[in-house]
Amino acid sequence: MTHRRATILLVTLFASSVATVSAHVVRGLSNPTLATAFVSSPTTTLDAPIPVTWGALETGLRVMCFNTANTSVPSAHDPDWPRITAIGFELPGRPLGFSLMSPQNGDWELVEDVRTAIPNHANVTLDFAIVARLTPATLFRREPFDLLGIAPGQERIQAMRFCVSGPFPPGMTIEQIINGVVVRFRRVQPHILSSEVGVWENTANRPIPLYPD
Repeated sequence: MTHRRATILLVTLFASSVATVSAHVVRGLSNPTLATAFVSSPTTTLDAPIPVTWGALETGLRVMCFNTANTSVPSAHDPDWPRITAIGFELPGRPLGFSLMSPQNGDWELVEDVRTAIPNHANVTLDFAIVARLTPATLFRREPFDLLGIAPGQERIQAMRFCVSGPFPPGMTIEQIINGVVVRFRRVQPHILSSEVGVWENTANRPIPLYPD
């Protein structure tokens, strides 16, 4: 292989890899530099939820996995915060019947049909949200291992994996589903009960709400 052909091949491979890189950077709407996350499909932008079948029977259910990294810079007031304590999704058609498959450690739960206030925008309905099981005790404890949610300061490759089953709309890729992600950050500001909502930073492709009622 000549040097020129090798260079062209490398450029082609690089372009192909860039085309499959996820690009869902999430920023807080009130504190876009303090509250940041990265939400992506497990491998490529072409990933789709996997149908659940029983023999030849189509159940109408699919399984979606996605990754979430808390890329926020740890707070100068307390490096354990801000933490991601919920990741929710807007979907077309208002489907119901979702279940959390992973993780199964009891630290997270799935809730459906969550009405969510978005600063300076109309409210949105999240078809489902994965929520950390926060209690007053976990909010006030100081030990990092007692704090639930996803800690700050992560690189994208350190993302946490979630898997959910449910009636995901057929034909949608995981990346398209992630377009409607809404992330909740806790304690972006020093006071302990402060909360922040973040969405995909690509405002041209992420109107709020994404799927109006």
